[in-house]
Amino acid sequence: MARFRTVRVCWAAIVLMAGGVSWSAQAGSGVGAGDDPAFVEIDAAGAGTPFLHSWEQAFGSDRADMALTESYLRNADRTRQATGFRYVRFHGIFDDAMGIMAPDGAGRMHYNFRKVDAVYDGLLAHHIRPLVELSFMPSAIGSDVLRRDGGLEPLVDWKADDRARPITDYSGGTLWYRANVTFPAHMADWTALIRAFVEHLEQRYGAGEVRQWPFEVWNEPDQATWVAQPKMATYFALYDNTARAIKAVDPALRVGGPATGAIHWVGAFVDHVTRERVPVDFVSTHIYANDPPDLLRLPKSPDNTGNVVCDATRTARRAIDRAGHADLPLYITEFGADWDIHNGSADRPWVAPWIAQTVHDCDGLAPIMSYWTFSDDFEEQGVAADELPGAYGLLTTHGIPKPAFNAFALLHRLGNRRLPTGPGGGDVLATRRQDGVIAVALWNRDADKPRARHLAFRGLASVRGATVIVIDRAHGTPAALFEAMGRPASPTPGQARALMAAARLPAPRRAAACGEAGRCDIMLPPESLALLLVPARTD
Repeated sequence: MARFRTVRVCWAAIVLMAGGVSWSAQAGSGVGAGDDPAFVEIDAAGAGTPFLHSWEQAFGSDRADMALTESYLRNADRTRQATGFRYVRFHGIFDDAMGIMAPDGAGRMHYNFRKVDAVYDGLLAHHIRPLVELSFMPSAIGSDVLRRDGGLEPLVDWKADDRARPITDYSGGTLWYRANVTFPAHMADWTALIRAFVEHLEQRYGAGEVRQWPFEVWNEPDQATWVAQPKMATYFALYDNTARAIKAVDPALRVGGPATGAIHWVGAFVDHVTRERVPVDFVSTHIYANDPPDLLRLPKSPDNTGNVVCDATRTARRAIDRAGHADLPLYITEFGADWDIHNGSADRPWVAPWIAQTVHDCDGLAPIMSYWTFSDDFEEQGVAADELPGAYGLLTTHGIPKPAFNAFALLHRLGNRRLPTGPGGGDVLATRRQDGVIAVALWNRDADKPRARHLAFRGLASVRGATVIVIDRAHGTPAALFEAMGRPASPTPGQARALMAAARLPAPRRAAACGEAGRCDIMLPPESLALLLVPARTD
């Protein structure tokens, strides 16, 4: 969440038309690059630096049960095709709805991993691995007595003529689906579950496969999804026992935490595992652009850009380093522009340039940043009442792309070598791809004014043949058609197909104002993101 030489240039104008984006060149005049904030020089001849696509390694989603639905898997496929993502993270692999354990009446616990297998089998069949979040507490072993007794008042507390009555106020539950977020009644039961779970995974999928799955202990224990007190101390106890149980099965498995919101406890967690000699392979936390300042408590730093997500990630990274563990990777296992589901940020045009800015500013800070979420198959706060804006997803439940989806799809086309852009490149991301194409993302976050960009490619004699794709308020969004349809809460199949077509990423168009002398001029509409592709060879 969030933050020269003299050259002769040609001015490019974008004319927005119903059929797409039309580029036209206009006569220009000499411009002093040193005085022009719109001028950016890109070193197209340099080797560049490694550019890891950390923002698209993983995506978040709701809970394990949702992974068994057709729309979830369909949207996972579409997101993987657009981004190549490798991991998905979700809550509730141990939720009661997964039916993983129950007492057998003789004082022993019976494990049933059939639904777990169905979830992981489905993901692997779609070429996606789980980033395993170990949550929430099975009621059979939790410290909420009513949940453990099946949700009915114990019969011994009733009078003989009392009628059995269900308990609907599960005080230990949270989220719409009433996850049990209590401490285990007996830690031995929890560690036995962890051992049985991990052993089962390795037996079914093979140790070599499961060793590629990060295991993250719980979700946001600093917030409402952990009710034990004191929060930090009880979570550390849970983490310690979990990590040791996992490593007892296979020392090569990766485990980490604390999976907190707003980068809480990061330094304290690393200090704790170091002092107590507890296994840890990565540190994880969450950040949203609108996390309140008093919640984040970010220190002032000359390196801060004003982009909250990246400034917080940098702060978390430094906390790990200060604790003496520069070797530990930092995973941002949830990030986004807005934690408030009712704001519909993924549906808004401004989110596309915001995502690009975050990719630009967070480069090199964390090898995994998991956007929350890829699909509107999401029920933490109940079933979404409307198709759009829906929930946090890049795609609606019907698979209709939002501007956020198209932003990720565009940025996926960037290369794996980042090229220097000089002092004017704060909203330009230049890369070289393995096929030799120079791929440049440019954006304009201003809600009211278009913005010019004058690019000079050092090392290229010509940029003729360049193409451009632009998404803005009128392109790459279903908003206008959805309004014209009367905002159907649940579109018909025909309406859904029409909305998908309207939301489709625009086709590349020739960038007419890119030509000789390695120069290219672009005018970006308000709240827009563009991708410029310069061929590896031009005639």
